[in-house]
Amino acid sequence: MDTDVLIVGAGPTGLMLANQLGKRGIRAMIIDRHAGPSLQTRALGVQARTLEIYNKMGIADRALELGKRATGANIWSGGEHKGRVPFGDAGDELTAYPFILVLGQDANERIMGDKLKEWNLAVEWNTELKALKQHAGHVEATLRSGATDAEGTIRTVTARWVAGCDGAHSAVREFSGITFPGAPYEHVFFVADTQVTGNMIADEVNVYLWKDGFHLFFPMHGANHWRLVGILPAALHHKNETTFEDVVPSIRGEVGAALNFTTCSWFSTYRIHHRSAAQFRANRCFVLGDAAHIHSPMGAQGMNTGLQDAYNLAWKLALVVKGQASEALLDSYEQERMPVAKQLLNTTDRAFRLVVSDSWIAGALRTKVIARIAAVAMSNERIQRIAFRAVSQIAIHYRSSVLSKS
Repeated sequence: MDTDVLIVGAGPTGLMLANQLGKRGIRAMIIDRHAGPSLQTRALGVQARTLEIYNKMGIADRALELGKRATGANIWSGGEHKGRVPFGDAGDELTAYPFILVLGQDANERIMGDKLKEWNLAVEWNTELKALKQHAGHVEATLRSGATDAEGTIRTVTARWVAGCDGAHSAVREFSGITFPGAPYEHVFFVADTQVTGNMIADEVNVYLWKDGFHLFFPMHGANHWRLVGILPAALHHKNETTFEDVVPSIRGEVGAALNFTTCSWFSTYRIHHRSAAQFRANRCFVLGDAAHIHSPMGAQGMNTGLQDAYNLAWKLALVVKGQASEALLDSYEQERMPVAKQLLNTTDRAFRLVVSDSWIAGALRTKVIARIAAVAMSNERIQRIAFRAVSQIAIHYRSSVLSKS
């Protein structure tokens, strides 16, 4: 074999898998079709369970140094502060990390990419998976290395196992014949990296609900540094090359005229899908992260779920590769992780449809009801803890797994 595990995709999920395999002495090869690490990203929230894993890896302190601790979320409607959802009070007895760490996906990738050096591993950039052929005891992968097809070099590598961590348009999933049922949401969203002052509560997430949608303000590292996420106004859907200046009037109209934007270093529009792979394993190939499930950004769950996919699969692959467990152990990856993904998809989808619905009933709920209910509910300590355990992912368990004994 050229490698024990071929990892396709060097985003957070692929890097987590490579680190966990490297730590266990497994030969891993990690490739990515892009020229280098991501410089811009929409994933922001690092949950408590992820930070607990980072702590075991020895990289939690670096993540905390680069990120911004958000100890609560504030809900606004009609220009008025309607309530606050505390994080610290709800989780201080449950975890050493009772907050959401606002840290961009790019920074998470940089931290885990640096960690790879300890295992003598490195990402092979500009390397794309072009074909897969499964055999009884290995997988034959055709790779193209180079900036373009015309300049690329074609080679074939053999691996015992292949892990598809290559995102929503996963080549591993496609070559493995795994379907990806679901659909896109109809709305167009935007994300912007800005320097701005206004009525936002410092160092906390600020959620502005309005009749036609929402705006989210995430505190980032640095003075007056905020990441904005929102729904693109309908009037701009068909505009070519939409800019941040185009959406500023909408933001000020709902958040407040006192907002003062000094800079915008990055702006992008995008669509969101909700999909889950029909299976997470096809013989000797696996799908993880966005290759296996994509959903709305409600609750900042996506990146964290992919990292836990990798954390779950890595130790099982290591035992099988070393001959210390049978290949049947690998079936537990799908058995344990697919229910988590489906439950997450269902809950975030329901919540997201309410938040983005165009109906007048949903608009009234957003602006008149949701904020008040959240404020009242979150004053209850028991509800606070239940909510924190769910969002932080520390409540995830596998008691029904074949690996568990009562």
